[in-house]
Amino acid sequence: MNPAETNIAVFQFVELLSIISFLCIAFVLFLLSYIRGREKNRTLEEQNKKERLVTETITQVQENERSRISRDLHDTVTQDIRTALIYMHQIMDSSELSEEQKVLLDKIQNIEEQNLKNIRNIIRNLTPSQIESASITQLLTELCENINQADGLDCKLYAQDTPLFNKITTEQKLHIFRIIQESITNAVKHSGASEISLIAREEKDNNENTDGLLFMISDDGVGISESQSDSSTNRSPAPTEDVISQSTHLGIKGMKSRATLLGARLDIKSSRETGTQVKLFLKV
Repeated sequence: MNPAETNIAVFQFVELLSIISFLCIAFVLFLLSYIRGREKNRTLEEQNKKERLVTETITQVQENERSRISRDLHDTVTQDIRTALIYMHQIMDSSELSEEQKVLLDKIQNIEEQNLKNIRNIIRNLTPSQIESASITQLLTELCENINQADGLDCKLYAQDTPLFNKITTEQKLHIFRIIQESITNAVKHSGASEISLIAREEKDNNENTDGLLFMISDDGVGISESQSDSSTNRSPAPTEDVISQSTHLGIKGMKSRATLLGARLDIKSSRETGTQVKLFLKV
C-alpha cells in the first residue's frame, strides 16, 4: 500500500470513528433525555395520585360530615319540633284559652311547621335519599322539586330516556348529583336567577368518538362575574373567564375536584346577558 492509499485509509478510519463517536454521544443524550422524561412523567403521575387521594379523602370527609349533620338534625331538631307541635295542639284544644291566645298559638304553630319543612329540605340536600337505589334522573327530579318548593324558582328538568344512565355507579351518581346541586345552589344564592333549566341526555364526543352523558345547567341570572364582583368598589368586574379560572370560590373548586375524580369534562360559561351555563360531560 503506497503512502497516498495509507493516508486515505487513515482518513476513512478517523472519519468512521468520528461518526461512531457522534452516534454514541447522540444515543447517550437520547437515553438521558428518555430517562429524564420517564422520571418526570413518573413524578407527575405520583403527584397526580397524591392529589387525587387528597381530593378523594376530602370529598369522603365532606360526605361523612353531611351524613352526620343530617342524622343529628333528624334525631334532635325535627323530633323536638314535632313534640312542640303536639303540645300546641293539646293546648289549643283547651277551652280555657282566649281567642287572642288561640290566634297567637296558631301563628306559632305555622312558624314551627314552616321550620320543620325547611329542616327537611336541608336534610334532603345534605343526603339525597336512596342514593344507591334511585336513578340519577330520580335524584335530579327530586332536587328540582325541592328547589321549586323551597326557593320559589322555576326549575325544569329535561331528561332523556337512555340506557347509559344505568351504567353510572353509585359513586359517580353522588359526584354528578353534588356538582349539579352546587351549580343550582350558586344560581339560587348568587345569580338572581328566576328560572333554571337542567338537561340530562346522551351525547357523543366528536373529538374522541365516544359515547357519554351530558348534564347541562342553565340559568337566566346575572352571571358569575357580576355576582362575584366586589360591589364595595368602583372597579369593573373581571372578565368571566378570568373569574372562573382564578376563582377561589369553594363551590366551584369543589365542582372541579369532583369532575376530576369522575374523569369528566367540566365547562363553565357565564355572562351578564345570557346567565351561567355549566356543562358536565362523562364518558361511560
